[in-house]
Amino acid sequence: MSDLTLTLLRRKKPRRAKEWQSRIEEATELLVAEHGTPTLGNYRDPVKEIFYIVLSAKTTEALYRVAHRRLWNRFPNLTAIAAASVCELRECIGQAGLGAKRSAQVHEIACSLITDYGPRPGTRLRRLSAEEAYIYLCSLPGVGPKSAFCIMMYSLGFDVFPVDAHAQRVLCRIGLPQQGAKHYHAQQQLPAFIPPGRSKELHVALVIHGRTICKSRFPDCGVCPISKLCATANKHLHVTELC
Repeated sequence: MSDLTLTLLRRKKPRRAKEWQSRIEEATELLVAEHGTPTLGNYRDPVKEIFYIVLSAKTTEALYRVAHRRLWNRFPNLTAIAAASVCELRECIGQAGLGAKRSAQVHEIACSLITDYGPRPGTRLRRLSAEEAYIYLCSLPGVGPKSAFCIMMYSLGFDVFPVDAHAQRVLCRIGLPQQGAKHYHAQQQLPAFIPPGRSKELHVALVIHGRTICKSRFPDCGVCPISKLCATANKHLHVTELC
């Protein structure tokens, strides 16, 4: 199980966690074999990754990639971002559909990083323990548990499991139990079923799988590599056969 994630969330393993471990292990193998572990545009530099994740919230991939690229082209370092006004930042990222709230978050994050760790905080962020990193990242505006885990997983090398909309959708369709429909509930509950050491490759595979096959409205169960493990696919394919 993703024990580190549970520890940071102050969650206990549910009773049914062990029952699901072998199934999720098999699903991980199949999904990684199908989709590999491609880059999703994330950054090894934790500072750039913080802004990348914050800009990606409730925004399409094309738009937040443009916003992130424009931000670092216009302001080449953290000091320049902190020195800019919120209006200047909004002018920079506003064309990607990001408004005053996101611009204010970007400015406050830059100022906080410089105040806490100096103008080049990446090295010091990498020295933090998992708990220190999680607490600090969650203290930044616009960074909740899921976003913190993304930054920790992609840039700081921790075996933590962020649950985004794709991961939630696929795992719940497989049949993993979840109480409550919001992403907050999913982030609290679903990491208990993730095999240790597989967080990053499974997360990436779930994102690709959710974008290409297990879509929100019309999942293509007929070509799904994990359909035999999926409760939803079994029902869907059974109904198709009857028709």
